[in-house]
Amino acid sequence: MGEVRIASGRFRGRKIKTPSEETTRPLLTRLRKSLADVMRPQIAGSRILDLFGGSGAIVLELISNGADSAVIVELDKRAADLISSNVFSLNLQKEIELLNMDAVDSIASFSLKGKTFDIIVIAPPYGLSLQQKAFDVLSDHNILSPQGVIIVQRDKKEPPCDVPEGFVFTRTRNYGRTIFDFYSRNS
Repeated sequence: MGEVRIASGRFRGRKIKTPSEETTRPLLTRLRKSLADVMRPQIAGSRILDLFGGSGAIVLELISNGADSAVIVELDKRAADLISSNVFSLNLQKEIELLNMDAVDSIASFSLKGKTFDIIVIAPPYGLSLQQKAFDVLSDHNILSPQGVIIVQRDKKEPPCDVPEGFVFTRTRNYGRTIFDFYSRNS
């Protein structure tokens, strides 16, 4: 187990626990801060879905910067327990819902419940092609709000996602090995 600090916003400097690197790779502090800076115009009041929660650090950074609420989906029970502990330590139980289940399978359940999100983060383990699988399933379900953004995190060795019908690629941010690709609805 390790720790990282929240880099910006109301929880700036607060430590959160992270799972061992065998089960997840917590996003570096400077990358989380950069992501929050890039997303700043859209964070305030937003509803976030993090499909591969890992350490929960991305959502905690975005909540710290003004997002209203989030759902974190994490399959690994130990990682989910740590996320839950972090949510509790920051007193964010009302703002963050944690689901311990398969991320791709969760998408259909959100659609059935009529839930929509303003920011959807797809940051799965590298090398398993889960980015494309999750994006393809998202394209079959209408859970992204009309002005929403999908953020796909990938390793520089992995190809960008093929853009499903109804979506458009908007930009890329490259941070060495880590790449964020941004997508929105085709208007």
